[in-house]
Amino acid sequence: MSGSSVESTHLLHSQGLANDPLNPQCQPLPPRSCKKPVMWTVEEEAALLNFLYSHLGQVADGNFKKTTWNAAAAYMAQNFPPTGSAGNKTSEACEHKFKVLKKSYYAVSNLKSVASGFAYSDIDGAMIMLESTDLWEWYTKSHKEAKPFHNVRFPHFEGVE
Repeated sequence: MSGSSVESTHLLHSQGLANDPLNPQCQPLPPRSCKKPVMWTVEEEAALLNFLYSHLGQVADGNFKKTTWNAAAAYMAQNFPPTGSAGNKTSEACEHKFKVLKKSYYAVSNLKSVASGFAYSDIDGAMIMLESTDLWEWYTKSHKEAKPFHNVRFPHFEGVE
């Protein structure tokens, strides 16, 4: 091991950031806790959007207040109790889901515009035919948020609008 590697390892050990099972002075690192990923159904997404729509009066500076996100999490927990595999819909999870839905809304809005060059249907999505697949691949390289809507509709377009 080079001198700098030894020094780096020593520094990590001294700060408790490295685990060496052969060194009796090193304590094992505590196990990491992993949160379960939050899974959302279309019904849950719609319920969140409806809840937020009913609380539009609580928007300040273009954003919902923290109290609204806390209330949204409580509403989701009451109406859609957490299951073992779905993860908890915390205030942070609700806020993140809303941001993702807004990004999807803007992606579909751009697809609906004439400037995108694609036909978009609220039933079928971007309606990419075999002959326009290369164009779609090129478009989604710079518009990554549009990729999920290749022949798939965005069910919450009107809800976010």
